[in-house]
Amino acid sequence: MSGLNPQPLPPRIRVAVPGEILNDLERFQKVQASILNRAGHPGCTSGLQIDWQNYENWVVDLEGAVHPAAPGAVLGGLRAE
Repeated sequence: MSGLNPQPLPPRIRVAVPGEILNDLERFQKVQASILNRAGHPGCTSGLQIDWQNYENWVVDLEGAVHPAAPGAVLGGLRAE
């Protein structure tokens, strides 16, 4: 056991992103660059653990209609009103 050299875990960053950005390489790369800059690692992900999560939050009204939870969010490619 004396030969073990435990290293600290890398900082873990959780990022919730809409699918429209996760599925668009150019937009995703812009978001990734922004996250890396804010984390103090411009241009590289070494030393970070980034968990990318696709978020979808929905609200159902009394009539049973489904709406995005965030005003202005995109629902099936259509902007919510």
